[in-house]
Amino acid sequence: MMRAPLALLLPLALMACSNTPPGASASVIPVNNTAVLAANCTTCHGVDGRGSGDIPALRGRPAAHLIKRMMAFKNHQVTGANATVMPLMMQGYSATQIEALAQWFAKETP
Repeated sequence: MMRAPLALLLPLALMACSNTPPGASASVIPVNNTAVLAANCTTCHGVDGRGSGDIPALRGRPAAHLIKRMMAFKNHQVTGANATVMPLMMQGYSATQIEALAQWFAKETP
């Protein structure tokens, strides 16, 4: 039996657990759901977004920097070894969700 990697299933699980009603716009994210969206990031960047080793910290970085970087991944402007799984992960987020994530991670100091 072929198994899908957990990293590919996690975004689907998070969407299924969302309290956004079916048919509602996925780009409208209530503030209390941003932590749910950020849960996907914790797999690599750590529970608190502080990163470790080669994985960069997200927590406390300027929101503008995070938005620029996440959108670069989403738009496939980062390729090769530097891209890791991020282009795939960012496909699951709208620009509004990326902005909400950036603001959420930026609000905390490292």
